[in-house]
Amino acid sequence: MKKLFYLLLLFPILNLSQNFQGKAYYMSKISVDKSWLDNPRYASRKGYMNDMIKRNTEKDYVLEFNSIESTYKEIEKLESEGQGFNWMANYVGENIGKIYKNAQDKISINETEMMGKFFLVTENLENTKWKMSGESKKIGQYTCYKATYTKQVEEKVFSFGSWNQNNQNKKPKKMRDVEVVAWFTPQIPVSSGPSWYQGLPGLILEVTDDDTKILCTKIVMNPKEKTKIKRPKKGKVISNQDFVTLQDEKREEAAEMWRQSRQRRQSSSARLR
Repeated sequence: MKKLFYLLLLFPILNLSQNFQGKAYYMSKISVDKSWLDNPRYASRKGYMNDMIKRNTEKDYVLEFNSIESTYKEIEKLESEGQGFNWMANYVGENIGKIYKNAQDKISINETEMMGKFFLVTENLENTKWKMSGESKKIGQYTCYKATYTKQVEEKVFSFGSWNQNNQNKKPKKMRDVEVVAWFTPQIPVSSGPSWYQGLPGLILEVTDDDTKILCTKIVMNPKEKTKIKRPKKGKVISNQDFVTLQDEKREEAAEMWRQSRQRRQSSSARLR
């Protein structure tokens, strides 16, 4: 019975046209512990901080795809007057620029920017060991099937002005298991999905990954305006591991600058008294 189920899922892939294109629109939300905002020291800026957190944890994306390639990027919103520099982007949310995936070459490239410099974060597409549950549900007009896998992630705790990673004081990393749940539809037979998720016999329409939830809100098949999906070339090629290390260093530098600035303000205030 299981073999028949997998063959039915794979059948659309085997009959896939090389010429079709599509666009899938997603909304993504990251849940963040905001209990630290109850500290009286942040009372005067609580509204501002809440707005900044929402700005960096609730985003809209579009995935453009064909039978082999896809690109995933944020849908830019008009900035409200007075929002200013988005400093919290260094602490909250994922550093997703424009993610290119090629199922044939088995490669992913994240074209992203950090501190004014562009990087091409390049990795091989993983052979994720998805487990099919046989469960199904409707998302819009599409019948979707549930798939899961378990991964280990490092414990991270966000607090204003710092990013506690448990290893800053030479402590060993604290790891925990997370079950990733995806819902995919064989009705759109591409092995892709939002962000870095891929490897299933159909487009992924919904993902729950720890504190991140991604849901497809709209699909346009074979749009009138065709988009040529291009492999990113602008930026320094770097592995994901090296990029994460560099990112953590920059976060610590930014945190240290903030601490020094705060100390100068406190010192200046003390002298004025």
